[in-house]
Amino acid sequence: MALNLNVAYTKSPFVQAVLDGDSAVIWHSLFGYPRVVPVETLEFLESFSEPITVRSQVGNELTDENREAIEEFLQCHFLVPEGFDDRAFLEERMREGEKEIISGSLIDYLELIMSEACNFRCTYCIHFNNLETSDRINNPKKFMRYDTAKETVDRYLEILRGHGKRVAEINFGGGEPLLAWPVIKQMFEYCRIAYGSEFEFHFSINTNASLITPDIAAILKEHRVEIASSLDGLREGNDHVRLTKSGGGTFSQIMRGFDALAQAGYPLDGIAVTVTEKNFHELDESIVDWAVTRGMKNVRIDIDVVDMVEIPIEDVVAKLMRIRRYAAARGVDVPGFWSRPAENLNGSTLESRVAFCGAVRGNSMCVGPSGNIYGCGYSTTQLGSLSEIQSFHASGTAYHRFVRDHLTGVMEMCKGCMIEGQCGGGCNITQEFARATKTVKIERMCDFYRRMTHEILREQLREATASGPELLQPATERR
Repeated sequence: MALNLNVAYTKSPFVQAVLDGDSAVIWHSLFGYPRVVPVETLEFLESFSEPITVRSQVGNELTDENREAIEEFLQCHFLVPEGFDDRAFLEERMREGEKEIISGSLIDYLELIMSEACNFRCTYCIHFNNLETSDRINNPKKFMRYDTAKETVDRYLEILRGHGKRVAEINFGGGEPLLAWPVIKQMFEYCRIAYGSEFEFHFSINTNASLITPDIAAILKEHRVEIASSLDGLREGNDHVRLTKSGGGTFSQIMRGFDALAQAGYPLDGIAVTVTEKNFHELDESIVDWAVTRGMKNVRIDIDVVDMVEIPIEDVVAKLMRIRRYAAARGVDVPGFWSRPAENLNGSTLESRVAFCGAVRGNSMCVGPSGNIYGCGYSTTQLGSLSEIQSFHASGTAYHRFVRDHLTGVMEMCKGCMIEGQCGGGCNITQEFARATKTVKIERMCDFYRRMTHEILREQLREATASGPELLQPATERR
């Protein structure tokens, strides 16, 4: 958007700001483009709260610094021409991108739901809590057979091949996927023998680790499988929520699996922690210390997404931020669903596909034991079936409608939110569970994400200003 000194400009109603001291982070709630600026810059931007020409605002002597600053405002859509409709502009850009949805070119990730069963019964389990609202949980086919897995991989690789892609990401999920270990092992070999010369495979697995033996650990290491596993605190905290089918604790079983990986020379580099009301008070910095002793660099902490904990949001936010700061000082990253909107600010919706997860972005497809396709392994929304996998992304299909209905700016409940373009409704599983049960308070989840985003940005702002150079060049300190 080129600068015209005689055109009336106004501050976009979608500009958001987080202030701390003499600096602020500003961004466009639909388009992104975060900038760290001095408060004076924000005040200058506010001077365009009513339409006014740049010439009227700064006079005839426009310095190079002022011009550069105002052009940056225009580029980021913080300043827009009078009458400009930000949302209509976004809708047009989203429509232009629909051809990518229906061509299948977005798809780059496959999850094989190896098992609809699990040897644990975690109190908060997304898999069982959400699936119990549908008929997936009662499907007689609990485990994926080799022929189903093989055909799925064949069809998935055909999609990648059709778009010139040579990196194949395959995840083994569940339930507990290691209950179907023989098939997983077969698939490693099949992919290597049948496609190893054509594709580079990135394998991953989501497992509770309790079934990992030295032999399994050695094979996971051989195929460089990225392992995602959970430990919901130290022994007391974990055993409040992460239970066996008989109601016992699982800490010792999980640790045996972790130790088997370490002894194989393939230790975990991080864990995921899920927090509910039952283990919230046990969660503290000790989980970070424990992770450091095992050489881990990542401790993901998530608040239960299907049953928002009835703990004051300010208490949850304060604890997460405290642990996050402590972990950063020890070289450990602490992300979560709550950090996703702030992370998504790094990409603009006008330049790339920004979404809460790969499922709503259209990047992933998950195939269950029965051959049904879902966007996410925990979802109840069927997007197609294995028999139609080559065309399940065509115009008008369930996949097309699902991704289209989650494009930035489409969801009514999100309109006007400070992180509309960065959050886009949050976790789709939360939305599904809320619709099915009528019990989840979506507005509480939204408030939580907004508050966490505000605090994360404020913390980043402090770090940027304390270190001297700002994260991004200020817009009008130079005016």
